[in-house]
Amino acid sequence: MVATVCDTIITMHRLTKLFLGAVVGGSLVLAWGYWHALGHASLHLQVNDHALKSANVLYDSPHHVRLTLRDRAGGVLAMAQSVEPQGYILAVHPDASIGNCERRGDPGAAVQTPQADYAACYRRYSAWSANWAPRVHSADVVVGACSLRGVPVEVRRSNSEWLLWWVPLPHVGGVPRQYFAFSVAIDSGTCTSVVR
Repeated sequence: MVATVCDTIITMHRLTKLFLGAVVGGSLVLAWGYWHALGHASLHLQVNDHALKSANVLYDSPHHVRLTLRDRAGGVLAMAQSVEPQGYILAVHPDASIGNCERRGDPGAAVQTPQADYAACYRRYSAWSANWAPRVHSADVVVGACSLRGVPVEVRRSNSEWLLWWVPLPHVGGVPRQYFAFSVAIDSGTCTSVVR
């Protein structure tokens, strides 16, 4: 009887240690994900041009866009430009070897790089983005002949990936990052910013 009680106590003690180890291990995994997400960012930049209004849309995305993203004091945080002919906008890292991680060498030449090279570039790019993205307040916008300074930027921020980063599924998980969506509204026809 005494041996059975001792075995039960030892088993309970082992289960308690196992449970506490799982809680501490799980907490460390989530803490690492949160910490990593704070230091890396994924960006989406969008210019909504109301001069491109049609019967079906209130605005559209212009091509040949250049942005200078600024903080509240007007200091330059980053430069961005549209990637043509697709027209989507990417911030450009000040180190030319990184750029926007898509184009290398001549600005007009799209060079295909190995996946490992792209991944290493994007790690540096996303770490750089996380340093300035939370401070974006306004932008200077150039679309064709229209040049605007100090256009307000609508910023949406999300940091929800860190909870599921450890899930081993291709469509869920992965290395966590903060997500920033920057939206600017203009009318390139009258060369004015649009207040929403």
